[in-house]
Amino acid sequence: MSTEENLELIHRLYEALNAQDLDAHSELWTEDMIWHGPPGFGDILGVDGFVDEVLRPFYATFPDYHVVNEIEVASGEWVAATGILTGTPRDEWLGVPANGNSVVMRFSDFWRIDDGKLAENWVMVDNLGVMQQLTGAAAEPWSRGGKQIYMTSGEPRSGQDNIDLVHRMIEALNAHDLDAQDEFWAEDMVWYGPPGFGVVRGVEAFKKDVLGQFFGAFPDFHGEFEIEFADDSWVVGTGVVTGTHQGDWFNIPATGKQIEMRYSDFWRIENGELKENWVMIDHVGVLKQLGVDPLSISF
Repeated sequence: MSTEENLELIHRLYEALNAQDLDAHSELWTEDMIWHGPPGFGDILGVDGFVDEVLRPFYATFPDYHVVNEIEVASGEWVAATGILTGTPRDEWLGVPANGNSVVMRFSDFWRIDDGKLAENWVMVDNLGVMQQLTGAAAEPWSRGGKQIYMTSGEPRSGQDNIDLVHRMIEALNAHDLDAQDEFWAEDMVWYGPPGFGVVRGVEAFKKDVLGQFFGAFPDFHGEFEIEFADDSWVVGTGVVTGTHQGDWFNIPATGKQIEMRYSDFWRIENGELKENWVMIDHVGVLKQLGVDPLSISF
């Protein structure tokens, strides 16, 4: 299938999700599809299991569920998206009682498409941000104002150039070479981070307030891609960061524990530089690995 056809398949999926049309999913997914849920949910095998174990309970908890993609990137057999999901929980969510307030969830999705149907889906949700909204500890996450941006694939060489740029940037990160970051990022870049970081503007602030925080807490920080692809304007990836907690992490003293942190990244490239970056991390999972109750954290 073409990039445009793959994007259209994703649009049909979200129309079915927003309409809560459970029957439509048999036409969109392969029968033996795999849903790799957010940390804590695990994997669901088969479209029937996906409908019964994921969608039905989710709709029961969030009867006014609605999702909007804000960024979409497609290349080859892959489509990725990040955006905003809204809803008002009827029952408790992640152990937090419903209080009648609606929440805004940032999410990222990575789909693999096989012969015109969705075969696999990797999902991340900003669960810490949702928990904080339910307890009144945080505001809604950043958003592009609900504007949907559809990005289609460019020439393969353009996409490869962008992947090469991100690879060189990640190599510098894994080498903890802060000075090298000036080579890769636009001076006025914007980093849209997860809870606790928020929006950081400018490469100097990014090095100090973001990378300094990570490297100070996890001096052996190392990131790896598991999925990555690109078009002429974007690179998207998801994978795992590993490290040993040897310094302060959001007022949590060093524990000496090793952690694995799942992440997703959407980078926009402009004039050969990284201009914007939308980031999600499994912050809840990291806190649990450190032995900390996520509900005890405030930013």
